[in-house]
Amino acid sequence: MIAVDSPLAAYRAATEAQDTQAMLACLRPDVVLTSPITNRFKFTGHAMLGPLLDDVHAVVGPPTVRVDAGDDRQRLLVIETSVGRQELTELVAITLDEDGLIATLELALRPMPGLLAMAAALGPRVARRRSPVRALAVKAMIAPLAFAATRGEGVASKLAAPPLPR
Repeated sequence: MIAVDSPLAAYRAATEAQDTQAMLACLRPDVVLTSPITNRFKFTGHAMLGPLLDDVHAVVGPPTVRVDAGDDRQRLLVIETSVGRQELTELVAITLDEDGLIATLELALRPMPGLLAMAAALGPRVARRRSPVRALAVKAMIAPLAFAATRGEGVASKLAAPPLPR
């Protein structure tokens, strides 16, 4: 059982409040976040996660922690939110250190239109920190995928749905 005054409990509250500084206070200084969008890089430490969390909070709707399961070393949070009108479920696998601080965060997002909406909204913001040209390039690559997934999901899911029982 996680104590009410634990760093994880504080992290949950800070997540729902979209409070970047309070979230960072619950993380080890060398925390590692594995992106749900790419395996090409990870975000490490407060200096990288602070701006990333600010960008995330700028593009997602108010989050609600729906599930918190695990033990005193490993936790899984299921968080409901949205990007624009697209609903999004975030799965966060958390590893806690011996002091209860968060050492690692590994994220997965669903459904695919939500993941791509997040990538389309967040990718250019993150790339803009390096240069405006990079932001435009990222937007040009991701926006068509997000558009196709969002517009095509309704038709594709109807085409692929299992037949109704008779």
